[in-house]
Parts: sequence; structure tokens; C-alpha cells
Amino acid sequence: MLQKTTSLRTTPRQKAMGTPVQAKATMSLAELILVGVGGIIGAGFFLGSGLPIRTAGPAVLISFLMGGLITAQVVGALASVAMDHPVEGAFKVYADMYLGRFLGYMQGWTYYLTSTLTIASEAVASAIFVRVWLPAVPLWALSSGFAAMIILINAFGVANFGRIESLMSVIKIAALVGFAAVILLMLFGVRPHTLTIPVATSTGGGFFPHGVGGIFQSMLIVIFSFAGIGVFATAAVELKHPKKLDTGAIVTITCLTVLYLLSIGTMLLVLPFERVSTNISPFVQALQYIHMNILANVLNAVILVAAFSVMAGAVFSANQILASLGQSGEAPRFTTRTSKQRHVQYGALLFTAFGIAIFLALSYVLPSSVYNFLVSASSFLTFFNYFIMLATFLSWRHKSRHKPVSRLAFGQPVATVLTMAVVVFLAGYALFQREQRLGFYACLGMTAFISMGYFFTHKFQRHRLEQN
Repeated sequence: MLQKTTSLRTTPRQKAMGTPVQAKATMSLAELILVGVGGIIGAGFFLGSGLPIRTAGPAVLISFLMGGLITAQVVGALASVAMDHPVEGAFKVYADMYLGRFLGYMQGWTYYLTSTLTIASEAVASAIFVRVWLPAVPLWALSSGFAAMIILINAFGVANFGRIESLMSVIKIAALVGFAAVILLMLFGVRPHTLTIPVATSTGGGFFPHGVGGIFQSMLIVIFSFAGIGVFATAAVELKHPKKLDTGAIVTITCLTVLYLLSIGTMLLVLPFERVSTNISPFVQALQYIHMNILANVLNAVILVAAFSVMAGAVFSANQILASLGQSGEAPRFTTRTSKQRHVQYGALLFTAFGIAIFLALSYVLPSSVYNFLVSASSFLTFFNYFIMLATFLSWRHKSRHKPVSRLAFGQPVATVLTMAVVVFLAGYALFQREQRLGFYACLGMTAFISMGYFFTHKFQRHRLEQN
């Protein structure tokens, strides 16, 4: 949900270069950590984790550990540059400064599209959660309703974004920890004597039922579970004490990885991976499987809150990036318009609402599973964003060898180069799955469209400068 933000004050030269000045800092370290965790844990994990579990089996735990290590390098890269340049626009501005305006433009717009796809996918996921209670209502009606609801909530403006996101984060963390605790307590006998808890047994294949290839194939969706780090990066500029950013980054990624491994590991103790459904949350399914239907309904409601939280965070970070693009003349000027009373960026909000509507419409028209299409397209764009963020860090590090580096960005420069190679490999490996190729084609088409937009935009800017 959009907070009451200060407008970007820029000189004409700064507008041309796309380098807005530092924003007002109002967020504590604890709020930043909770905003980071809250912006990442959503339907991409609660619902989407069913896909990699089916693909990799119990070895999905390795997949999530790999996802945590990759994300640690990316967040470490972002934190390192952000400590040196605490500005609104975050990684879009950094790419401008260190890789050139074209890649900065590409970074800004691909991240914006990733955020918009995330909102659309969370709306679809929310609809799937609600269909547990309302199976007769069409999926398209529910998802459209949830998307409209989050836009309307943002239209009225919310002044305390950090506090609201922090509260939602606490709820989600408590839900995952509580889920693991319930499973473990019941397995160790702390349960009614009339209730029998089955221990998961597989049909075979051991820990690697689909080999190492299963791990690689699952990574596209696993990365989507970590993709919300953009909220952490764009909210970092609000931190009261920028020097604590590195600590916030370490705690955020550590908490996420531990929560993911703990919750999936305990779920697999009672629910065989072959029985995991992709139509409902596997965590809700696990509670239903052990006949804890009341807790399953409670968890389903909490997951709905999680989806709303991620949608709110995605709108926040998307509008920040769009405002940066608008200020530098790389997005329509009306996207920078802000209401005087509530300080809501209504121009960016209308633009985002239109984009969400397009993605929701396409997801139901194209011949593919709705949720899988949105997640796959968003994940390929996330791989692109990760690659550019890491390349930006390498360029910054080359020019700023004396500057402090985040402890998450360990093993430089070898670790960053290796992570970039792994990102390219995983993106290519995902193409072997037919159902994920449609998302890649959509990503390719959007990237080509953005590239053409760059040359049109900058040709117009040069013409306007020549006239002046």
C-alpha cells in the first residue's frame, strides 16, 4: 500500500540523467526487515511451492537453499551500492549510473513489469485460496475483484506503510512457524489419542526422485518465491540509519531461507510429494491430510492475507520505479502526478491498474494454466533483473574499490560472476519444460517491446532538447 511519500526533487540535469536525490528516511531497521520478509513471502511460496515440490521431490530443499544463496548475492550487491547511493529509484538509477542509460531503462521497465505480473499472479492465487470456500464462483471474477480491491485501497493512500507491512509480516512468519510446530508436535505424540498422524511414505526414488535435473527444473518457480526482494531494495532508501542496511539484508535473507526450509521440510514429513496438489496450497493440503480441517481453514485465511501483503508491496515498489522513470522522461509524464491531499501517485496507480488488467486478460486467453503462465513470465524477467543487478554491482565495485561491501556479497568478484553464470544456466534449463516456454516467449516479447520503447523515447527527448 502506498505510503505518504515525499516527491522527487530534481534539477533539469538530474531529470535528464535519471538520478533523483535522496528521500526522507522514516523507517526503522526492524520495519525494514519485516517489510523485506513480508514483501517476499506470498502466494509465490504458499501456493507456488507445490510446483517445485512435484518437480524435484524432497530434493526441493536443496532448490530452496540454492535460491537463498543466489538471492543473498543479489541482495548483497544491492545493499552494497545502496549504502553508497541511498536514492529513490534504487537499482534502476544504479544501472543508469554504472551500465548506461539503455540498461537502466531496461532494468526499470522489466522490474516494473515483474511487479505488475506479481500483482496479477497474487490476485489469481488469492482467487484460488477463496475457491476453497466458494468453489462455484469463477476464477476470473475472484481474481479481478481482488486486483480491483488492492488498487482501490492504494487509491485512498496509507500513511504508515512500514507498520502495516510489518504487522502482515509477523502474521505470515507466525503462520509458517506455527505450521511447523503443529506438525512436529503431532508427530511426536502431542495430539488427541483418537487422531492418527500418517508419516509420509513415497512410492520410490529416494531424496532425488527425478535426479539432479529435477532440482534445476524446479529453480524457475523457486526463484519466484524470492523475487520480492525489490520491495526490500526500494524501501531501503527510507531507512533512518543507512549503515544498518547490511544487517537488515543479512537478517532478511537468513529468516526467509530458514522459514522456507523449515516449513517445507516439516510438510514433507506428513504429505508425500507425489500427492502435493498445485490447485491449493500444499500447506493447507497437508493439514487437511492429517485431518486438521479447522487449522487448514485458518491457514488458508492467513495465506490470503499474505497474498494481499505482497500485492501491496508490489504496488509500492512498482510505483516508486515508475515515478523514477517518469521523472527522467522514460515513462509518460502523467505517471508522476500526485494528489495534493493524500499524496497518492494516482498517475502511476492508474497505469499499473491498466497493466494488471492486461496481464489478467492474457492469462485467461492464452492456452496455458493461468497461474503457471504468470509465474513463469515473471520468473524469467526476475532472472534478467538479477543478472543486471549483479552486473551493476561489478561495475560499481570496479570503480569503488575502497567502498565497503555487504557481507552477503561474499567471495568477490568470483562469487558474483559464478552467480551470473548460474542464473543464465537456470533460465536456459527451464526452457526444457514445455509449460514454462510460453512464459519465456512472453518475457522475450516484453523485452523487445521495451527495447523499441527506449529508442523512441530517447529520440523524442533529443528532439525536444534540440528545440529548446
